[in-house]
Amino acid sequence: MRSIIYGAGSFGHELAEFICDSLNINLDKKECIFFVDDWKSAKSENIAWELCGSLDEFTFQESDKVYIGFGDPLKRHEAFISLKKRRIMPSSFIHPTAYISKDCQIMDGSIISPFCTVGFKSKLNYNVLLNTYVAVGHHVEIGESSVISPKTLLAGKVEIGERCFLGSGSIITPSKKVGDNSSVGAGSVVYRNVKEGTKVFGNPAKKGF
Repeated sequence: MRSIIYGAGSFGHELAEFICDSLNINLDKKECIFFVDDWKSAKSENIAWELCGSLDEFTFQESDKVYIGFGDPLKRHEAFISLKKRRIMPSSFIHPTAYISKDCQIMDGSIISPFCTVGFKSKLNYNVLLNTYVAVGHHVEIGESSVISPKTLLAGKVEIGERCFLGSGSIITPSKKVGDNSSVGAGSVVYRNVKEGTKVFGNPAKKGF
């Protein structure tokens, strides 16, 4: 079975290593990881992981596992749309070190990196990315194509909109909402709802950065 990663940037390479780790495959094993990227200057940083050109140039096989390797919400969204147009639904990935509630919902295309926690009754919509050590509390909902950076905490009943970006170490306090297309700066603490399309930063988090 081949693992196809759409996006050969930094996070795409991290994801490749996560996949190899979860499958107990050596990083130098060939014909396991294949990158697809529309950026002409993209390159593979591991000689065993083949870069196969653009999405239009690549021939998928029915048995392929296809993952989105972009760490930017808008790029993840665009990649998700591009794959759907080709009738390809990206696979979800859950690293074996993650703790996942037996009563949560994880939609297709979501990536859950090592040492994450996803709590009771929480929902990750399509194409969500949780980077390492993210803690998602109970009854949290994260919108499509949002990216949650390492060591971020989403307390209970938090709502994150679509295509949001939460910087490393940020904290969203209980029952707060972050609107679609919003950004929360690294280390910020959100005590009030964040309106759609807003960038906030600081403790307490305020508009503008």
